[in-house]
Amino acid sequence: MRLSVLSRRGAVSAVLLVISVLCGPAVGAGADAGRVIDVPRVKSALPAQPCVNAACAVLMDPQTGVVLYERNAHLHRPMASTTKIMTAILLIENCGMNDIVTASKNASETQFTSIHLKPGEKITVRDLLYGMMIRSANDAAVAAAEHIAGSTAKFAAMMNKKAKEIGCRDTHFVTPNGLYAKGHYSSAYDLCLMARYASKYEIFNEVVNTRRYTLSSRTKNKEDMIVFCRSRFMRDYYGADGIKSGYIKQAGYCYVGSATRNGWRLISAVLRSDNAGRDTAAMMDYAFAGFIPVEVAKKDDVCGRLEVRGGAQDNIALTPIRDFRVIVPKTGGKIVTKIEAEPVEAPIVRGTKMGVMTAYVNGRDAGSVELRAAQNMEISATRKFLRFAGMSGLILACLVVGGKCGAAIAENSRRRRRRFTTSLRGIDRYR
Repeated sequence: MRLSVLSRRGAVSAVLLVISVLCGPAVGAGADAGRVIDVPRVKSALPAQPCVNAACAVLMDPQTGVVLYERNAHLHRPMASTTKIMTAILLIENCGMNDIVTASKNASETQFTSIHLKPGEKITVRDLLYGMMIRSANDAAVAAAEHIAGSTAKFAAMMNKKAKEIGCRDTHFVTPNGLYAKGHYSSAYDLCLMARYASKYEIFNEVVNTRRYTLSSRTKNKEDMIVFCRSRFMRDYYGADGIKSGYIKQAGYCYVGSATRNGWRLISAVLRSDNAGRDTAAMMDYAFAGFIPVEVAKKDDVCGRLEVRGGAQDNIALTPIRDFRVIVPKTGGKIVTKIEAEPVEAPIVRGTKMGVMTAYVNGRDAGSVELRAAQNMEISATRKFLRFAGMSGLILACLVVGGKCGAAIAENSRRRRRRFTTSLRGIDRYR
């Protein structure tokens, strides 16, 4: 009996092994190799490097994260009121624009530039944000910190956590407004990362590109209602649309700038400059004169295909999650794209992350974009049948094995009962 059961188990295992081979995961599935784009020469030579006097400077394309100019990009420096970019991020992410903030006595006593909040004064988050970013109001930053976290110390912990999430490695916050404090620092590169992140919020872009605003929600100080942007860069530079100035004695003049021309936006940061607006403009001029953005793939357009094992079709279309472009020098260049993806098998749900497309400009990494499935992919009819057959075979094998085992157990029980009955008869014979 045991040999019969084992032989059946072996047969079932063999069947399951065949099914697992036929229906198992895809191995060695590859992706589309990408394509090549030749960008013609527009200029015979690139412009000279910008004349920048700041101790630290970075110019970045915010969509790709590519740095077009840098000087001491990761040097730790006090960054004055450019700190308020992070405060603005947390205010936007943790509050509704119509939420009401009540100013504390501590906030109202904050030194230097302010909107002169009075203890107990109420103001909307929207107006607080405008006052903090346009006038660079230190009391507004403290009021925001206390409203969100209860204290400036707890708010600084939130700022540091967010900085790490964004990718800032050379930043540590102590205050919400940038007034000098030991251990409060950042870098030109990290400030560009913060500005790049903040720029995904429309309200942030709206605020930093405003020249004049009325704080109409104030409940006490009705004599200080209008704030003005005093940035010379914002006033004088064609295409300027932000972002934040800063100054304290220990930091010098600092500026995180933004400008857009022909739909191409650039962001920059300078620390300890003798003329932050001039340095910012010099970097922007250098980039706009020497480089152009080139579209590699549009969002939702098919840019490659990936082999699929066991699917209703042999491959699945891939689309980027956003418009993908790279920065190419006006002296021309060659863009080569490469798609990297893991082997996949059906079923696949539309929107599932499938891989990454990376673009190389003249052999150098120029940025990447995530690719997702452009459609749903069901499993093939063959695989459905094999899975059904496999499950049916497994159930049948279990029933057969279970039936045989049950019969064997019943037979053993009958034998025991017969032996026991026979022994009792022998006892009765000798009575």
